Amino acid sequence: MAKEISLDAIQGVLQSESIENLKMTEIYELFRKESSIANFRPESIFQIDPRNGELIVYNSSRANRPHSDATKPIESQKNTEDNCPICAGKTTGIMDLTKLSEGHTFINKNMFPIFFPFEEDPSDYMESVSFGLHFLQWTSSLHNIDWHNISQSDGVIVLKRLAALEKKLLLDSKGYMPVSESEVPDKITYGYVSIIKNFGKIAGGSLAHGHQQIVASNIMPKQIFNNWNFYMNNQENFTKFLLSMNPEELIVKEYRDAILLVPYFMRRPYDMFLILKDTSKKFLHELNEEELETISLAWGEATRAILKILKHSNKEEAYNVTINNGPGAGLYFEFLPFTQLIGGYEKIGLWVCQESPAKAADVLRNFIENG
Repeated sequence: MAKEISLDAIQGVLQSESIENLKMTEIYELFRKESSIANFRPESIFQIDPRNGELIVYNSSRANRPHSDATKPIESQKNTEDNCPICAGKTTGIMDLTKLSEGHTFINKNMFPIFFPFEEDPSDYMESVSFGLHFLQWTSSLHNIDWHNISQSDGVIVLKRLAALEKKLLLDSKGYMPVSESEVPDKITYGYVSIIKNFGKIAGGSLAHGHQQIVASNIMPKQIFNNWNFYMNNQENFTKFLLSMNPEELIVKEYRDAILLVPYFMRRPYDMFLILKDTSKKFLHELNEEELETISLAWGEATRAILKILKHSNKEEAYNVTINNGPGAGLYFEFLPFTQLIGGYEKIGLWVCQESPAKAADVLRNFIENG
């Protein structure tokens, strides 16, 4: 029988069944009152690397996470079904809960946040102070279910709950976050919402139980800035540009509403972008039902292909996913398998890739087409 966090354990820490039903004041208060986070709050300061504009935030308590000891061998760190803290019910208060065909998907607070609510009036925040909220979305209450083996219909449900959280944070944070976009008067956004997934220890996945991370912050991550800067310089969304400029031979698969491709500037073998055909969409919560179905299908096929390639190459199963949203981007997803180490040349901005984009696209197509 598959291991999972029981519904009784979930209900024991359930604070809300729907994130939409919570006011932002209630969300912030739930974070501040979460006793399990009290000793693991971040320093709430950030610095900017003057050479490239990259942001650095600080939380020394994250070094003490019991399930993320980088000094131990990978095998000894694994969160198996027998010792998974999530399956054991060791979790923070849950703020969103939705039933899947089997089990549930839910959203809670990250116990080791990189952002935390500012204790004073955010309108008076000082320079170099970072604040915000850090959530986890658990793909399924079942330990072994994640994007590579979840059903398409359940994947749509997971995406809808992720979109609901994104919408809540961006549209309802007036008074808590600075304005991030005001081009459309009736849809002003506040703060910046970053969504990522780490799978596997060497890719930053400190817990094996499948999950996504979501942060809302007052500071703009470099990737969001890069996308906005690209738009300002070219008067064109990055996604529209890439769809027009990327060679057709690098298309891995064309879906009804999106295209999965290897970028012509691939940095690491088998990097992929999933780009919506409607490049005017900037956020997950703007997608319609058909687009969500496409994303769910493509996410599953992309990650299955990645895991098969890694296994076939005798490499550890590890990858990252980033969801790029916001002004100037056009919504797109990056799938970044851990296929090659990062060395000194990469640290100075010279990426040495061990595979050609054309060969990578061909291999990926074969793995996806052949299941």
